[in-house]
Amino acid sequence: MSRRLAAILFLCAAIGISLAVSTRSFDARISAKDLLREAARDGGPLDQIFAQQAGQGYYVDALITARQIASGVPRSASERELSGLTEELIQIRAENGDIQGAKEMVRQLSGSLLSPRGPETTRDIARIQVGRGDLRRALETTATPDDADKVMEEFGSREIANGDFEGGLKTAEQVSERSAYDLFYEVGSALRDRGEPQRLDELASHMTDRKRAAELVDAARFTLRPSARIASGTIQETPCDIAWSDGNAGKFAEAYRLVDQNRCRYSDIAVKQFAVDTVEAERELRRSTDTADVSNGLAYMSEAAAKKGDVSNAIRLLESARQVSGKQDFCPDCVREIAWAWTLKGQSRPVLRWARSMPIIDPGRSDALLGMAQALGHARPH
Repeated sequence: MSRRLAAILFLCAAIGISLAVSTRSFDARISAKDLLREAARDGGPLDQIFAQQAGQGYYVDALITARQIASGVPRSASERELSGLTEELIQIRAENGDIQGAKEMVRQLSGSLLSPRGPETTRDIARIQVGRGDLRRALETTATPDDADKVMEEFGSREIANGDFEGGLKTAEQVSERSAYDLFYEVGSALRDRGEPQRLDELASHMTDRKRAAELVDAARFTLRPSARIASGTIQETPCDIAWSDGNAGKFAEAYRLVDQNRCRYSDIAVKQFAVDTVEAERELRRSTDTADVSNGLAYMSEAAAKKGDVSNAIRLLESARQVSGKQDFCPDCVREIAWAWTLKGQSRPVLRWARSMPIIDPGRSDALLGMAQALGHARPH
Protein backbone atom coordinates (compact mmCIF):
# COMPACT_ATOMS: atom_id res chain seq x y z
CA MET A 1 0.00 0.00 0.00
CA SER A 2 2.81 2.41 0.86
CA ARG A 3 4.52 1.73 -2.49
CA ARG A 4 1.29 2.31 -4.30
CA LEU A 5 0.74 5.60 -2.46
CA ALA A 6 4.29 6.66 -3.17
CA ALA A 7 3.81 5.91 -6.88
CA ILE A 8 0.60 7.95 -6.97
CA LEU A 9 2.24 10.87 -5.22
CA PHE A 10 5.20 10.69 -7.59
CA LEU A 11 2.85 10.69 -10.60
CA CYS A 12 0.92 13.70 -9.25
CA ALA A 13 4.16 15.59 -8.66
CA ALA A 14 5.36 14.77 -12.17
CA ILE A 15 2.10 15.99 -13.68
CA GLY A 16 2.29 19.18 -11.61
CA ILE A 17 5.85 19.89 -12.72
CA SER A 18 4.91 19.18 -16.33
CA LEU A 19 1.99 21.61 -16.16
CA ALA A 20 4.14 24.27 -14.51
CA VAL A 21 6.82 23.92 -17.19
CA SER A 22 4.26 24.04 -19.99
CA THR A 23 2.69 27.14 -18.45
CA ARG A 24 6.06 28.86 -18.18
CA SER A 25 6.95 27.93 -21.75
CA PHE A 26 3.60 29.28 -22.93
CA ASP A 27 4.19 32.55 -21.11
CA ALA A 28 7.75 32.69 -22.46
CA ARG A 29 6.34 32.57 -25.98
CA ILE A 30 4.24 35.66 -25.26
CA SER A 31 6.56 38.53 -26.12
CA ALA A 32 5.88 42.24 -26.31
CA LYS A 33 7.35 42.23 -29.83
CA ASP A 34 4.84 39.66 -31.08
CA LEU A 35 1.93 41.32 -29.31
CA LEU A 36 2.72 44.64 -30.96
CA ARG A 37 2.92 42.94 -34.37
CA GLU A 38 -0.44 41.30 -33.73
CA ALA A 39 -1.96 44.64 -32.72
CA ALA A 40 -0.69 46.15 -35.99
CA ARG A 41 -2.17 43.28 -38.02
CA ASP A 42 -5.49 43.77 -36.21
CA GLY A 43 -5.59 47.42 -37.27
CA GLY A 44 -4.60 48.87 -33.92
CA PRO A 45 -3.52 52.50 -33.39
CA LEU A 46 -0.26 52.64 -35.36
CA ASP A 47 1.05 55.75 -33.59
CA GLN A 48 0.88 53.99 -30.20
CA ILE A 49 2.32 50.78 -31.64
CA PHE A 50 5.20 52.77 -33.13
CA ALA A 51 5.86 54.49 -29.80
CA GLN A 52 6.02 51.19 -27.91
CA GLN A 53 8.17 49.48 -30.55
CA ALA A 54 10.63 52.36 -30.46
CA GLY A 55 10.57 52.65 -26.67
CA GLN A 56 11.17 48.92 -26.20
CA GLY A 57 14.00 48.79 -28.73
CA TYR A 58 12.28 47.06 -31.66
CA TYR A 59 13.71 49.56 -34.11
CA VAL A 60 13.25 47.55 -37.32
CA ASP A 61 9.60 46.90 -36.49
CA ALA A 62 9.14 50.57 -35.59
CA LEU A 63 10.50 51.63 -38.97
CA ILE A 64 8.07 49.27 -40.71
CA THR A 65 5.21 50.77 -38.69
CA ALA A 66 6.43 54.27 -39.58
CA ARG A 67 6.15 53.34 -43.27
CA GLN A 68 2.61 52.09 -42.66
CA ILE A 69 1.68 55.38 -40.99
CA ALA A 70 3.21 57.41 -43.82
CA SER A 71 1.38 55.34 -46.44
CA GLY A 72 -1.91 56.39 -44.87
CA VAL A 73 -1.47 60.14 -45.43
CA PRO A 74 -1.80 62.03 -48.74
CA ARG A 75 1.12 61.40 -51.10
CA SER A 76 2.19 65.04 -50.93
CA ALA A 77 2.79 64.70 -47.18
CA SER A 78 3.90 61.05 -47.06
CA GLU A 79 7.62 61.68 -47.43
CA ARG A 80 7.60 64.42 -44.80
CA GLU A 81 5.64 62.19 -42.39
CA LEU A 82 8.07 59.29 -42.79
CA SER A 83 11.05 61.59 -42.35
CA GLY A 84 9.60 63.02 -39.14
CA LEU A 85 8.87 59.57 -37.70
CA THR A 86 12.38 58.40 -38.60
CA GLU A 87 13.87 61.35 -36.73
CA GLU A 88 11.66 60.56 -33.75
CA LEU A 89 12.77 56.91 -33.85
CA ILE A 90 16.45 57.88 -33.85
CA GLN A 91 15.90 60.30 -30.98
CA ILE A 92 14.10 57.64 -28.93
CA ARG A 93 16.92 55.19 -29.65
CA ALA A 94 19.43 57.72 -28.33
CA GLU A 95 17.24 58.42 -25.28
CA ASN A 96 17.14 54.65 -24.66
CA GLY A 97 20.91 54.85 -24.26
CA ASP A 98 21.89 53.35 -27.62
CA ILE A 99 23.83 56.38 -28.82
CA GLN A 100 26.01 54.39 -31.22
CA GLY A 101 22.97 52.70 -32.76
CA ALA A 102 21.27 56.07 -33.22
CA LYS A 103 24.37 57.45 -34.95
CA GLU A 104 24.50 54.41 -37.21
CA MET A 105 20.86 54.96 -38.21
CA VAL A 106 21.68 58.54 -39.14
CA ARG A 107 24.58 57.32 -41.28
CA GLN A 108 22.46 54.66 -43.00
CA LEU A 109 19.35 56.77 -43.59
CA SER A 110 20.85 60.18 -44.41
CA GLY A 111 20.15 61.13 -47.98
CA SER A 112 16.99 59.02 -48.04
CA LEU A 113 14.53 58.98 -45.13
CA LEU A 114 16.28 61.77 -43.24
CA SER A 115 17.01 64.06 -46.15
CA PRO A 116 17.60 66.93 -45.71
CA ARG A 117 17.47 66.87 -41.87
CA GLY A 118 20.25 64.39 -41.12
CA PRO A 119 22.55 67.00 -39.55
CA GLU A 120 19.74 68.29 -37.32
CA THR A 121 19.07 64.75 -36.10
CA THR A 122 22.75 64.39 -35.24
CA ARG A 123 22.48 67.60 -33.23
CA ASP A 124 19.53 66.10 -31.34
CA ILE A 125 21.66 63.09 -30.41
CA ALA A 126 24.36 65.43 -29.12
CA ARG A 127 21.79 67.26 -27.02
CA ILE A 128 20.72 63.97 -25.47
CA GLN A 129 24.37 63.30 -24.61
CA VAL A 130 24.54 66.73 -22.99
CA GLY A 131 21.47 65.82 -20.95
CA ARG A 132 23.40 62.79 -19.69
CA GLY A 133 26.26 65.08 -18.66
CA ASP A 134 28.60 63.81 -21.39
CA LEU A 135 29.73 67.06 -22.99
CA ARG A 136 32.95 65.62 -24.46
CA ARG A 137 31.18 62.91 -26.47
CA ALA A 138 28.40 65.34 -27.40
CA LEU A 139 30.98 67.63 -28.99
CA GLU A 140 32.49 64.63 -30.80
CA THR A 141 29.03 63.88 -32.23
CA THR A 142 28.53 67.36 -33.68
CA ALA A 143 29.27 67.80 -37.37
CA THR A 144 29.84 71.58 -37.65
CA PRO A 145 31.18 74.44 -35.49
CA ASP A 146 27.65 75.85 -35.35
CA ASP A 147 26.35 72.55 -33.95
CA ALA A 148 29.15 72.55 -31.37
CA ASP A 149 28.18 76.07 -30.34
CA LYS A 150 24.54 75.04 -29.86
CA VAL A 151 25.59 72.01 -27.82
CA MET A 152 27.76 74.18 -25.58
CA GLU A 153 24.85 76.59 -25.12
CA GLU A 154 22.61 73.66 -24.16
CA PHE A 155 25.20 72.55 -21.62
CA GLY A 156 25.44 76.05 -20.16
CA SER A 157 21.66 76.28 -19.97
CA ARG A 158 21.52 73.06 -17.95
CA GLU A 159 24.22 74.34 -15.60
CA ILE A 160 22.22 77.50 -14.95
CA ALA A 161 18.98 75.55 -14.46
CA ASN A 162 20.79 73.43 -11.85
CA GLY A 163 21.96 76.54 -9.99
CA ASP A 164 25.57 76.32 -11.17
CA PHE A 165 25.76 79.97 -12.27
CA GLU A 166 29.54 80.19 -12.28
CA GLY A 167 29.80 77.05 -14.39
CA GLY A 168 27.18 78.39 -16.79
CA LEU A 169 29.04 81.69 -17.12
CA LYS A 170 32.34 79.91 -17.81
CA THR A 171 30.53 78.09 -20.60
CA ALA A 172 29.14 81.43 -21.82
CA GLU A 173 32.72 82.65 -22.29
CA GLN A 174 33.35 79.80 -24.76
CA VAL A 175 30.38 80.19 -27.09
CA SER A 176 29.36 82.69 -29.76
CA GLU A 177 28.15 86.11 -28.70
CA ARG A 178 24.57 85.30 -29.64
CA SER A 179 24.57 82.08 -27.57
CA ALA A 180 26.23 83.93 -24.69
CA TYR A 181 23.45 86.52 -24.63
CA ASP A 182 20.85 83.72 -24.49
CA LEU A 183 22.64 82.32 -21.45
CA PHE A 184 22.89 85.75 -19.82
CA TYR A 185 19.13 86.21 -20.15
CA GLU A 186 18.65 82.81 -18.49
CA VAL A 187 20.93 83.84 -15.61
CA GLY A 188 18.78 86.91 -15.00
CA SER A 189 15.57 84.86 -15.04
CA ALA A 190 17.03 82.26 -12.68
CA LEU A 191 18.25 84.90 -10.22
CA ARG A 192 14.84 86.56 -10.27
CA ASP A 193 13.05 83.26 -9.63
CA ARG A 194 15.40 82.51 -6.74
CA GLY A 195 14.98 85.99 -5.28
CA GLU A 196 18.74 86.63 -5.57
CA PRO A 197 19.10 89.64 -7.93
CA GLN A 198 21.91 91.02 -5.76
CA ARG A 199 24.21 88.20 -6.92
CA LEU A 200 24.45 89.57 -10.47
CA ASP A 201 27.38 91.96 -9.90
CA GLU A 202 29.23 89.36 -7.84
CA LEU A 203 28.88 86.74 -10.60
CA ALA A 204 30.04 89.23 -13.22
CA SER A 205 33.13 90.06 -11.15
CA HIS A 206 34.27 86.43 -11.26
CA MET A 207 34.24 86.23 -15.06
CA THR A 208 37.59 86.22 -16.88
CA ASP A 209 36.36 87.91 -20.05
CA ARG A 210 35.54 91.48 -18.93
CA LYS A 211 33.69 92.26 -22.16
CA ARG A 212 31.39 89.30 -21.60
CA ALA A 213 31.00 90.31 -17.96
CA ALA A 214 29.67 93.70 -19.04
CA GLU A 215 27.33 92.00 -21.51
CA LEU A 216 26.04 89.78 -18.70
CA VAL A 217 25.10 92.75 -16.53
CA ASP A 218 23.51 94.52 -19.50
CA ALA A 219 21.46 91.51 -20.66
CA ALA A 220 20.47 90.02 -17.30
CA ARG A 221 18.91 93.27 -16.09
CA PHE A 222 16.08 92.79 -18.59
CA THR A 223 15.04 89.42 -17.19
CA LEU A 224 15.76 90.35 -13.56
CA ARG A 225 12.80 92.70 -13.56
CA PRO A 226 9.63 91.28 -11.97
CA SER A 227 7.08 90.09 -14.50
CA ALA A 228 4.26 92.54 -15.06
CA ARG A 229 1.08 91.35 -13.39
CA ILE A 230 -2.35 92.16 -14.74
CA ALA A 231 -4.52 93.60 -11.99
CA SER A 232 -7.86 91.91 -11.75
CA GLY A 233 -10.70 91.60 -9.33
CA THR A 234 -11.45 88.53 -7.30
CA ILE A 235 -12.85 85.70 -9.40
CA GLN A 236 -16.23 84.61 -8.11
CA GLU A 237 -16.41 80.84 -7.52
CA THR A 238 -19.46 79.03 -8.86
CA PRO A 239 -21.31 76.48 -6.73
CA CYS A 240 -19.77 73.72 -8.87
CA ASP A 241 -16.30 75.14 -8.15
CA ILE A 242 -17.08 75.02 -4.44
CA ALA A 243 -18.33 71.43 -4.78
CA TRP A 244 -15.05 70.53 -6.48
CA SER A 245 -13.10 72.10 -3.60
CA ASP A 246 -15.23 70.25 -1.06
CA GLY A 247 -14.54 66.99 -2.88
CA ASN A 248 -10.81 67.67 -2.79
CA ALA A 249 -11.09 68.25 0.95
CA GLY A 250 -12.99 64.98 1.44
CA LYS A 251 -16.22 66.76 2.38
CA PHE A 252 -18.35 64.60 0.11
CA ALA A 253 -21.75 65.17 1.75
CA GLU A 254 -21.40 68.94 1.26
CA ALA A 255 -20.12 68.44 -2.28
CA TYR A 256 -23.03 66.23 -3.35
CA ARG A 257 -25.51 68.65 -1.80
CA LEU A 258 -24.17 71.38 -4.08
CA VAL A 259 -24.16 68.99 -7.04
CA ASP A 260 -27.84 68.18 -6.47
CA GLN A 261 -28.82 71.82 -6.09
CA ASN A 262 -26.85 73.18 -9.04
CA ARG A 263 -26.82 70.36 -11.60
CA CYS A 264 -23.06 69.92 -11.44
CA ARG A 265 -21.37 66.75 -12.68
CA TYR A 266 -21.63 63.87 -10.23
CA SER A 267 -18.53 62.28 -11.75
CA ASP A 268 -16.33 65.19 -10.63
CA ILE A 269 -16.99 64.27 -7.00
CA ALA A 270 -17.54 60.51 -7.32
CA VAL A 271 -14.14 59.95 -8.93
CA LYS A 272 -12.48 61.66 -5.95
CA GLN A 273 -14.55 59.66 -3.48
CA PHE A 274 -13.69 56.40 -5.28
CA ALA A 275 -10.16 56.63 -3.91
CA VAL A 276 -11.46 56.24 -0.34
CA ASP A 277 -14.89 54.59 -0.65
CA THR A 278 -15.48 52.67 -3.88
CA VAL A 279 -18.98 51.41 -3.06
CA GLU A 280 -20.44 54.75 -1.95
CA ALA A 281 -18.79 56.60 -4.84
CA GLU A 282 -20.39 54.31 -7.42
CA ARG A 283 -23.76 54.52 -5.67
CA GLU A 284 -23.69 58.33 -5.69
CA LEU A 285 -22.58 58.46 -9.33
CA ARG A 286 -25.51 56.31 -10.45
CA ARG A 287 -27.95 58.84 -8.99
CA SER A 288 -27.14 61.13 -11.92
CA THR A 289 -29.67 61.27 -14.75
CA ASP A 290 -26.96 62.32 -17.23
CA THR A 291 -25.88 59.12 -19.00
CA ALA A 292 -22.70 60.71 -20.37
CA ASP A 293 -21.71 61.80 -16.86
CA VAL A 294 -22.38 58.32 -15.47
CA SER A 295 -20.53 56.47 -18.23
CA ASN A 296 -17.52 58.80 -18.00
CA GLY A 297 -17.44 58.44 -14.23
CA LEU A 298 -17.59 54.64 -14.44
CA ALA A 299 -14.77 54.70 -16.97
CA TYR A 300 -12.58 56.79 -14.66
CA MET A 301 -13.36 54.37 -11.85
CA SER A 302 -12.43 51.42 -14.07
CA GLU A 303 -9.03 52.95 -14.78
CA ALA A 304 -8.51 53.72 -11.10
CA ALA A 305 -9.40 50.16 -10.09
CA ALA A 306 -6.99 48.75 -12.68
CA LYS A 307 -4.18 50.96 -11.41
CA LYS A 308 -4.82 49.57 -7.93
CA GLY A 309 -4.59 46.03 -9.32
CA ASP A 310 -8.32 45.32 -8.76
CA VAL A 311 -8.76 43.75 -12.20
CA SER A 312 -12.14 42.04 -11.72
CA ASN A 313 -13.74 45.26 -10.48
CA ALA A 314 -12.10 47.24 -13.28
CA ILE A 315 -13.61 44.89 -15.91
CA ARG A 316 -17.05 45.09 -14.25
CA LEU A 317 -16.95 48.90 -14.21
CA LEU A 318 -15.80 49.02 -17.84
CA GLU A 319 -18.65 46.77 -18.98
CA SER A 320 -21.09 48.89 -17.00
CA ALA A 321 -19.70 52.09 -18.56
CA ARG A 322 -20.14 50.58 -22.02
CA GLN A 323 -23.72 49.55 -21.28
CA VAL A 324 -24.60 53.04 -20.07
CA SER A 325 -22.88 54.76 -23.01
CA GLY A 326 -24.25 52.34 -25.58
CA LYS A 327 -20.82 52.08 -27.23
CA GLN A 328 -18.85 48.84 -27.30
CA ASP A 329 -15.57 50.67 -28.05
CA PHE A 330 -16.01 53.06 -25.10
CA CYS A 331 -12.86 53.91 -23.07
CA PRO A 332 -9.86 52.32 -24.83
CA ASP A 333 -7.66 53.64 -22.00
CA CYS A 334 -9.60 51.42 -19.58
CA VAL A 335 -8.87 48.34 -21.68
CA ARG A 336 -5.15 49.12 -21.83
CA GLU A 337 -4.97 49.76 -18.08
CA ILE A 338 -6.79 46.50 -17.30
CA ALA A 339 -4.55 44.45 -19.60
CA TRP A 340 -1.46 46.15 -18.16
CA ALA A 341 -2.44 45.53 -14.52
CA TRP A 342 -3.60 41.99 -15.20
CA THR A 343 -0.39 41.08 -17.02
CA LEU A 344 1.74 42.51 -14.22
CA LYS A 345 0.06 40.00 -11.91
CA GLY A 346 1.82 37.30 -13.96
CA GLN A 347 -1.38 36.15 -15.66
CA SER A 348 -0.51 36.60 -19.32
CA ARG A 349 -2.55 33.61 -20.49
CA PRO A 350 -6.00 34.78 -19.28
CA VAL A 351 -5.28 38.32 -20.48
CA LEU A 352 -4.42 37.05 -23.95
CA ARG A 353 -7.56 34.90 -24.01
CA TRP A 354 -9.57 37.97 -22.97
CA ALA A 355 -8.02 40.07 -25.73
CA ARG A 356 -8.48 37.44 -28.42
CA SER A 357 -12.06 36.81 -27.37
CA MET A 358 -12.91 40.23 -28.77
CA PRO A 359 -13.67 40.48 -32.50
CA ILE A 360 -10.80 41.79 -34.63
CA ILE A 361 -12.99 44.73 -35.61
CA ASP A 362 -13.34 45.66 -31.91
CA PRO A 363 -10.71 48.36 -31.12
CA GLY A 364 -10.57 46.94 -27.59
CA ARG A 365 -8.72 43.88 -28.89
CA SER A 366 -5.66 45.85 -30.01
CA ASP A 367 -5.91 48.10 -26.94
CA ALA A 368 -5.64 45.01 -24.74
CA LEU A 369 -2.63 43.78 -26.72
CA LEU A 370 -0.99 47.18 -26.27
CA GLY A 371 -1.56 47.04 -22.52
CA MET A 372 -0.01 43.58 -22.37
CA ALA A 373 2.98 44.68 -24.43
CA GLN A 374 3.53 47.63 -22.13
CA ALA A 375 3.57 45.37 -19.08
CA LEU A 376 5.81 42.72 -20.66
CA GLY A 377 8.22 45.08 -22.36
CA HIS A 378 8.47 47.88 -19.78
CA ALA A 379 8.57 50.46 -22.55
CA ARG A 380 10.02 53.84 -21.79
CA PRO A 381 7.07 56.22 -21.12
CA HIS A 382 6.43 58.16 -24.27
